[in-house]
Formats: sequence, structure tokens, C-alpha cells
Amino acid sequence: MVEEQRQFQKRKPTIFTTVDKLNKDMIRICLVGTIVSRNETISSFALDDGTGTITVILNDVDKFDNVKDGQIVRVFGKIWGEGADIEIQGDLVQDFTDIDLQLFKKVFA
Repeated sequence: MVEEQRQFQKRKPTIFTTVDKLNKDMIRICLVGTIVSRNETISSFALDDGTGTITVILNDVDKFDNVKDGQIVRVFGKIWGEGADIEIQGDLVQDFTDIDLQLFKKVFA
């Protein structure tokens, strides 16, 4: 029996960045910030990382239900749009409430 070879498409690497440095050429990004408002109509929230605010849209209602205003989170996602119209299509949202942000930024900045 001939063993079938599988071809896997590699993902682009995730770039840890800040809102003020986002651009359309970044495909997969990671941001850490505070949720400042939520929009239940489209399952999105505004994330403020201290350099700016960006809209994060989630396709999974369960993920959206787990985030609250004032919560510190890390978001992994993809860039949508360009210029002033950039938004993030969130793939993963991690609770960072108990993380020492000063130490985190010192290590990863």
C-alpha cells in the first residue's frame, strides 16, 4: 500500500504589535489591551492597548459572551481593511487579567 503524503499549508507567523503600528501588510497579529466597549449586534468589541483603539470582530458568539468590559485580553487575529478602516478578525481571545503586564511588555516588547 502506498502511503499518502499530506500537504499542509503553513500559516504566516503571528506578529506581536500595537494598535498604532498596524498596517494592511501584517496578516496575522497579536495585541494585548483592555476591552473598552462591546457591540452585541455584531459580536465585536473595542480594544485599547494604550497606543490606540481597534475593533475586534468575533465570529463565535460563545467567545464573545466570555469577554467583558474592562477585561484585559490578548487577541490573535487577522487584519481586515486598511488605513483608518483596519479591523481585526479575532481567532483567539485569552484572558490576561492575572498577567503582570509590565513584565509581559518588558519581555515581549
